[in-house]
Amino acid sequence: NIWVPFCRKHDIEPRNPDSYFSLKRDPYKNKVKADFVKDRRRVKREYDEFKVRINGLPDSIRRRSDAYHAREEIKAMKLQRQNRDDEPVETVKIPKATWMADGTHWPGTWINSGPDHTRSDHAGIIQVMLKPPSDEPLHGVSEGFLDLTDVDIRLPLLVYVSREKRPGYDHNKKAGAMNALVRASAIMSNGPFILNLDCDHYIYNSQALREGMCFMMDRGGDRLCYVQFPQRFEGIDPSDRYANHNTVFFDVNMRALDGLMGPVYVGTGCLFRRIALYGFDPPRSKEHHPGCCSCCFPRKKKKKVPEENRSLRMGGDSDDENEEMNLSLVPKKFGNSTFLIDSIPVAEFQGRPLADHPAVQNGRPPGALTIPRELLDASTVAEAIAVISCWYEDKTEWGTRIGWIYGSVTEDVVTGYRMHNRGWKSVYCVTKRDAFRGTAPINLTDRLHQVL
Repeated sequence: NIWVPFCRKHDIEPRNPDSYFSLKRDPYKNKVKADFVKDRRRVKREYDEFKVRINGLPDSIRRRSDAYHAREEIKAMKLQRQNRDDEPVETVKIPKATWMADGTHWPGTWINSGPDHTRSDHAGIIQVMLKPPSDEPLHGVSEGFLDLTDVDIRLPLLVYVSREKRPGYDHNKKAGAMNALVRASAIMSNGPFILNLDCDHYIYNSQALREGMCFMMDRGGDRLCYVQFPQRFEGIDPSDRYANHNTVFFDVNMRALDGLMGPVYVGTGCLFRRIALYGFDPPRSKEHHPGCCSCCFPRKKKKKVPEENRSLRMGGDSDDENEEMNLSLVPKKFGNSTFLIDSIPVAEFQGRPLADHPAVQNGRPPGALTIPRELLDASTVAEAIAVISCWYEDKTEWGTRIGWIYGSVTEDVVTGYRMHNRGWKSVYCVTKRDAFRGTAPINLTDRLHQVL
């Protein structure tokens, strides 16, 4: 509510507060608004106080959990006395849970691990931190902390997701986590594009997403499965002893691949088209078939299929058997969630280029995205929790033909190859200002852990 409007008002870059306040250059250069100095000092103070509160959060959680635990023990002892009358009362032992501020158990991993509350054995968690924004701009007021009269103060939907983990179910590490996020986001927001960043990366250029989407929404861009950005790091030593710049790969090899089918997916800093992750062929894929010409080997005539149905053809489906996707096979491929299945054609339609020119094929008409977003309710959240359960992927194609591919240490490279094999192309986007930045490893152990 403070940092984002402040960045929008004064065009702050980068929008990572820790990086911004650590910049060694003059923060007042090219700032012309008279209240910038006052606003920056206030925001800096708020950020410092926020960091203190975050640092003290583990201690406050422990104190709160101890207080609730003592209360529960007293209740249990009173109940035991009432049930046993004059019999001697034994000491009651209750698992020491981690409590939230609303007086309920934290459903995930407890500080003191207990049954169903360990790192490898806990329920699925979805918490809506910020509600979906309104469709119309929402301007702030001049009263209070900052003057936000002409600033759009809307914030995007923010959801915390922790998938279910149980003994006996392989969680498939990063690939399994990404597939769970894809399914949950399809039900909660269903954005046509998905940005993948590692936990040690942040957005350094606030316009990077817009630049990546320009490739997707351009003429012919509906055949792009992802836009890969180069990796850039901070805190690199002058000699770059651990090769964090990786100049040969990111500035030579990746640029060369951009002239072919496109660069490989390197695991972070990548903007995906959601429908490509679902295992569908690109639009007009049969118009770009390889092999000999039809004069040598005549092909069987096929019935004409509407363009909107062609875009939803599963990769690997036979033309003779399925000209359109067989709807009866959808649950076997994606699982039995009707919410997820219904979201697929919506995501495909929203990701189409704008049909503002006769040359644009498979486009969407102007004004088609102005429909108000449906509000989140309890049933939607419950369905999202169901699709991140440990059993949801059983007897489906998640991890084999849909989403991130399992069974490889380099699941990112394999996932990108699968998309290229279906006919999709990718683009390498090098922005003038670094799109994303990460933390460089400062020792050999961190570097080997990052690479391997």
